[in-house]
Amino acid sequence: MKRTFSFFILVFFVCTGIFAQNNRSRKTNLLRSTDNAFFMTNEAERIGNQVVAYQRVTGGWPKNIDMCRQLSKEELAEVIKQKSRRNDSTTDNNATTTQFLFLARLYKATGGKEWKEACKKAVDYLISGQYENGGWPQFWPEMRDYQVHITYNDNAMVNTLSLFQDIINGKEPFDSDLFDTATKERLQKSFDKGIECILNTQIVVKGKPTVWCQQHDLNTLKPAPARAYELPSFCSQESCEIVRLLMTLPNPDKRVRKAVHSAMAWFDKYKLTGLRVTRTGEKGSTDRDTKLVKDAGGSPLWARFYDLERCEPFVCDRDGIPRRSLEEIGRERRGGYSWFNSNPALLYPLYEQWADKYDRRNKGRISLFTKGANENGTIDMSRKPSPDKRKFNVIVKPGESIQQAIEKAPLDGAQPFKILLLKGTYNQKVIIDRPNIVLVGEDRDSTIIVLAEGAKSMPKGEFRGKPIGRGVISITEDGNDCVISGLTVYNNYGTTVENTTSHQFAIYGRGTRTIVVNCNVWADGNDALALWAKEGKGMYYHADLNLRCPGVDFLCPRGWCYATRCRFYGDGRAIIWHDGRGDKTKKLVIKDSSFDAKRPTILGRWHHDSQFFLVNCHMSENILDTNITYAYSDKVLDPCPWGQRTYYFGCTRDGGDSGWLRNNLQESEEKPEFYAITALWTFDNKWNPEKRLRELWDVVQYSILK
Repeated sequence: MKRTFSFFILVFFVCTGIFAQNNRSRKTNLLRSTDNAFFMTNEAERIGNQVVAYQRVTGGWPKNIDMCRQLSKEELAEVIKQKSRRNDSTTDNNATTTQFLFLARLYKATGGKEWKEACKKAVDYLISGQYENGGWPQFWPEMRDYQVHITYNDNAMVNTLSLFQDIINGKEPFDSDLFDTATKERLQKSFDKGIECILNTQIVVKGKPTVWCQQHDLNTLKPAPARAYELPSFCSQESCEIVRLLMTLPNPDKRVRKAVHSAMAWFDKYKLTGLRVTRTGEKGSTDRDTKLVKDAGGSPLWARFYDLERCEPFVCDRDGIPRRSLEEIGRERRGGYSWFNSNPALLYPLYEQWADKYDRRNKGRISLFTKGANENGTIDMSRKPSPDKRKFNVIVKPGESIQQAIEKAPLDGAQPFKILLLKGTYNQKVIIDRPNIVLVGEDRDSTIIVLAEGAKSMPKGEFRGKPIGRGVISITEDGNDCVISGLTVYNNYGTTVENTTSHQFAIYGRGTRTIVVNCNVWADGNDALALWAKEGKGMYYHADLNLRCPGVDFLCPRGWCYATRCRFYGDGRAIIWHDGRGDKTKKLVIKDSSFDAKRPTILGRWHHDSQFFLVNCHMSENILDTNITYAYSDKVLDPCPWGQRTYYFGCTRDGGDSGWLRNNLQESEEKPEFYAITALWTFDNKWNPEKRLRELWDVVQYSILK
């Protein structure tokens, strides 16, 4: 009895939560009003006229526009000018279906011919977008990129089919003369094709139907990607509404019954228990954040995405790389997307009724009170991904030469040459003198390359007749497109040879398009990670680095550099530096990173036309309460005609700051919004390092969690 009572309490709270959310929406968006009396008012007519003004010549509407806000004459004229657009009509984010319903209610209340005409255009638009296979794209008639895919995302296709269903059945507000029999017959044909598409796109694994992806390929019907953080996957949130729609079909045939039973079995198998989602900060604010925490009494949850190989939950940042936990992605995506949901819980009582009515014999045994996949051993939420050893060209063991492995790579670098270093310590200098080398350690904390090399001590001044720089790993001008991952690289000259913090490079580079991720980069002296491509024209990408250095400038790129989710630990001297000479667009971008120090330390120093962008970074109290300062107090090394260029957004410091950390992106020449500051933006779309990492993910995959 207690378990039954708890079940109804769970459903009550989920339902009332959704009802409350809908009520809030109705207060702020009159387009969703269902109050019949409202549609007799002048205000409803005013909004209706604006909705018609926004309707494109296609018959559809654009998304994310407040069409209730009263427009000035000038604004209305501009809206009407946009009516001929053919590239922004969509059903995404409830567009078109919401406006359609509003005008249908307005027509029922008033009988106005203009509302009827607009609704007819909308029906023609919706039918016109359907593919022969029964699916709909996200946008049409003009579309690009992922918009061509069959789109279940945000319930776009389900909303369209549900609307058709209501019209066919004469459900309010379609219990009027708005549509004739011929139109309803067209809609029935379209609806049936849509259901056929749903059945054909259900993901089948080893002969068993499961659920659906957010998008499916137009031609193959297989799961397809959309935005960078929306990867092909089993998707619980959109699948939930698909199943709900299927359960509304009268007299479901064998295929529909099997689809519903199979999807509900999948929901039950992969629910998550003993967890709870917590959110802090206002939606849309810079301090918005989301965490998944343990809670023995938490109601069942589902991840929005489960990977197609292991069916394990994942999240994703704008880099398009799947991660196992929210802690591994930036705060902007953590708080700005719905990664976990409880929606499938609402299907359980509906399924019980549906199965009893239509197919009791094959009714699945499901329960919200059994342990979830994370607690019964079906999946391991703590599993750490690791490089696939089968995908490497060479595997190096401790005691073997890393250099000999590199020399096995072709000099032309036509394809990535992948080298795996097994766990252990390598007391070697590594010279990367050819392009497209991918150097990966088996585990970053236990795969260590260590060497003592300082300004006065350099074992090799040249290699193959060409000069090389100091550094445990030295990348020559021929070493473009290098990827380094999963290593601890440590220059220990200052503690083993000479008590000094002079230049002691851990990684030194003269190549461009260099990627260093998932590494400990340590040095006992200055300039631990120094990438200085010829003429300062280099592009560099860093993620998930742990940088430690008692010297100065231990991240000091020359050119364009993007770093994210890095941890900096200093010891009394400036941590970051940048050389932007020769091109006003050169910049050092650091996002979602933390700065700490053993003792009071300045954040950074500038000269050589430096330009810094720091977004969503956090400083400890040991980072001094002062802006990045000029490099020298006793001289002016260069004129720096562009002045000091240090820009911040969403950055914080323990103990507060004196105002220098204020949001000031709009003071920069490019004036970017914080969410637009990405790797692609940093490199002016000339290089996409995150795409390269996605292509190499089978050999560099990692988790930063212990």
